[in-house]
Amino acid sequence: MAGFFPVIKTEDFLLRELAEDDLEAISHIWGSPNVAEKLSSGPLSREDSVQMLYVLRSLWDNDAGIRWGVEREGALIGTCGFHNLNKGARRGELGYELGYEYWGRGLMRKALRPILDYGFNIMRFERIEAFINVDNDRSAVLLAKLGFKPEGTLRDYALSPKGLIDQKCFSLLKREWKEQ
Repeated sequence: MAGFFPVIKTEDFLLRELAEDDLEAISHIWGSPNVAEKLSSGPLSREDSVQMLYVLRSLWDNDAGIRWGVEREGALIGTCGFHNLNKGARRGELGYELGYEYWGRGLMRKALRPILDYGFNIMRFERIEAFINVDNDRSAVLLAKLGFKPEGTLRDYALSPKGLIDQKCFSLLKREWKEQ
């Protein structure tokens, strides 16, 4: 995948490569207790945010996935993309987060539609998975609106500051996406 990073422009967003200049926005988003709770991590410090930005940016260069910055009206409001790729099985895992102040407006759903198209049509996925904390009702609704189907609960699947937690698994198949 490494090479020219794909930029996607929509009516509402610029989906673009993350840059070092995004550190303040990433630190704000991942440092929010509200966001961190839904991601099963504690709020990230500035130093942890530097590391997270590096990890997200390196996905593309290492052929391990892709993470777009979600820019709206000149401000980075979140990120989204794919990681944990299994190229042989033609699947990837969807990840996303949005600044707390933007929740409840349908923005992530609008940002994820072209990303899902990219995953199925350019990355040639046959299946996209998403894992969310069992109490993350907003994400469950978002995934359902995008056509994802629940597959079950994975017990003690993720480590959080509170210990092991359960997560729900959702998936969307290429044929289901085409039918929408």
